[in-house]
Amino acid sequence: MSDRSKKLGPRVTVSVTPGDYDTLNTLANKDDVSVSWVIRRAINEYLRRHHQPARALRRPAPEKRPAAPERT
Repeated sequence: MSDRSKKLGPRVTVSVTPGDYDTLNTLANKDDVSVSWVIRRAINEYLRRHHQPARALRRPAPEKRPAAPERT
């Protein structure tokens, strides 16, 4: 494993439309960075914008049924 892959972590593979790929290339070339860098930045911004505090994963509490009427 290279030092770079240790630094960045696991890899993710995605497919994009040809138009999106062209746009990513244009943005990368404009800023003199790689397409991968643009995508990592976009993911980082998305996650910051949509981050919600971690909640314990648990099943929802069962709904309480109304008490049955007393029989007389």
